[in-house]
Amino acid sequence: MPHERALADFHAGARDTVIRLRSSLGEDDEIPASIFFRGPEEFFPFETYALELCRGRVADLGAGTGVHALVLQDRGLDVTAVERLDEGARIMRERGVRRVVHGDMFSPGLGTFDTVIMLMNGIGPVGTLAGLDRFLGEAGRLLEPGGQLLVDSGEARPAAEADPESWPPPTADRYPGESWIRLAYGELQGGPFRELYVDAGTLARRARRAGWRCSIVHQEEGGYLARLTR
Repeated sequence: MPHERALADFHAGARDTVIRLRSSLGEDDEIPASIFFRGPEEFFPFETYALELCRGRVADLGAGTGVHALVLQDRGLDVTAVERLDEGARIMRERGVRRVVHGDMFSPGLGTFDTVIMLMNGIGPVGTLAGLDRFLGEAGRLLEPGGQLLVDSGEARPAAEADPESWPPPTADRYPGESWIRLAYGELQGGPFRELYVDAGTLARRARRAGWRCSIVHQEEGGYLARLTR
């Protein structure tokens, strides 16, 4: 996968590593791999605020290379970093994350937590609103009584050139945030995959329907941080 190869190369010392991202929303961007290895001084405000809200036993779902898990670990919190990418899990261990689960929220024996974080549009891999509903129906089992789920996202803003012919055709009733993403790194070309961007109102309505309370605890241009409790 282009993403994994880029992470591995940067971790091995290739500091000019860049990932190319194209999306059905019209994005066409180059992302330096260094963003996946940032220190806390480079975090976006919503990330900083989310980490300040963390308490108790914490699960970092979609932990990537451990940028958030390492900060929480340094603060003395009991953190489990969960990552499905082989290279992400390997890199986290080499960077010093003490508890790494190579898997996802359904991994056997994961346990329950006081806080679950899913940052940098960590909710995105659910892909669609139907996927969001399935996630909200299952995620409660990860939380201790009184636990919290912290997620960020933002409203999709399709560009004028969105949905080019190379993407799977949209349906008339498709939610705008149900995007397609394709990554490339060097000569490696990845296949298209789903990525959900969900506006705060839609998340709140879907969450309530699934038995959650949803509070928007931080907003900034282009996105928000939500806190969900049962």
